[in-house]
Amino acid sequence: MIVTVFKPKRRKNGKLTSARMYRGRYRLSDDARLTDIPLRTSDKQVALQRLQKIVQEKQQERAGIIPSREQVETAQRPLIESIEAFIQTRVSNGCDEKYVKELKRKLVKIAADCVWSAAKDITADSFEKWRGRQTLAAKTKNEYFHALTVFLKWLERREMIALNPVRHVQMVVDTGKDKRERRAFTLDELRRLVMVGGPRAVVYVTAAFTGIRRGELMQLEWRDFNLEAAEPFVNVRASVSKNHKQAALPLTRAVVAALRQHQTPDAKPGDLVFAGIIPRMDRFRKDLDAAGIRYVDAKGEYADFHSLRKTFATMLILAGVSHRVVMELMRHSDPRLTTKTYTDAGQLPVGEAIGSLPSLTIPEKTDSQIDSQKLVRASHLLSPAVPQVQVVEPDEDIENKGESLDLTALVPACPIFEKDGSGRFETCSAHHSPTLDWLRLAASESDLRLYSQ
Repeated sequence: MIVTVFKPKRRKNGKLTSARMYRGRYRLSDDARLTDIPLRTSDKQVALQRLQKIVQEKQQERAGIIPSREQVETAQRPLIESIEAFIQTRVSNGCDEKYVKELKRKLVKIAADCVWSAAKDITADSFEKWRGRQTLAAKTKNEYFHALTVFLKWLERREMIALNPVRHVQMVVDTGKDKRERRAFTLDELRRLVMVGGPRAVVYVTAAFTGIRRGELMQLEWRDFNLEAAEPFVNVRASVSKNHKQAALPLTRAVVAALRQHQTPDAKPGDLVFAGIIPRMDRFRKDLDAAGIRYVDAKGEYADFHSLRKTFATMLILAGVSHRVVMELMRHSDPRLTTKTYTDAGQLPVGEAIGSLPSLTIPEKTDSQIDSQKLVRASHLLSPAVPQVQVVEPDEDIENKGESLDLTALVPACPIFEKDGSGRFETCSAHHSPTLDWLRLAASESDLRLYSQ
């Protein structure tokens, strides 16, 4: 350890002279270099006493006996200022804008709910009590805990707090079971929902055939859609995506047709595609009622807006698309999330799978001794027995799911529409909706087939 006081040398009028005030230098045992500080006195004894006091305080701070000056200042500073400083470092480090915004929202909410005015108010007990009062899912609670932990570790690394007060708090155990069990819509339910959706029909079709989340749909702009490409796609920007990763998702013909009809001639590339038409929950439930779809079915499973994303994954699985491709289209990092959470087991063809098993034919009981004698005598005339297999004709809907998706099923046959002599649909009622124009697509080519290519 080095501790010394000195008067800096200065050159004045060509002569080297000493400064009037003393300065001090010290280096503790674990320091990499000397620390130079002003002592603001011309008395050497006073300078030595001041330097020794400073060195002693530094040693006590590092030993944890007393808090550092930075810790004292942080303890008294309004917590919102510390949060703002932390958020600025995230921005300067190039973190995603959406991630930073969500991080700040969580920290501000915790601080307000727990009544933390400064860093000194943060305790593990108050946080755990707050977390225990929340009715959030385990995953969401852990996201709040993660936000708080990142913030406190940042304060700790900068020696603005002595120790992270929630370092011993455990994460909430996630049992893997959603708080709200969702189900996928059937094709008939999806058709009915689109029929009653009016201007929201394009939102429902896009969500059901791309799996894009509600929050992501709200931020998509026309420049994100490439409808004129040989293989149309939508670019989900990293700043929009929930996982903060850019993704290009292919679009089916039904989605492309719906978007083209929805797009106005004066639409600009930076305009929001679905501005003002993405329904809130009360509006969505009214559409469900109009379509004759129960919001909660007999099994207690919900049909909310996010169910459209589950519908997308389930349709892909039923169409025979590989699980790895479905996982990529859903933008999941864990295949279990794709196969368990986002695949509606109630729509899987489990009955047909059992029906496709071969039957087991059991011969009638006979005299084994007599039959064995007959078999030996005639063995050179017999051919090996052929097992009997029961052939089960696949259900028409299941067959369609594996080969092609008949989008014309989304159009009711009557009473609104009927065919004229030319084979085209003509309206016979004033209730004709232009939304149905892009639903009249040929069934010869499957929209879902492009996902498996």
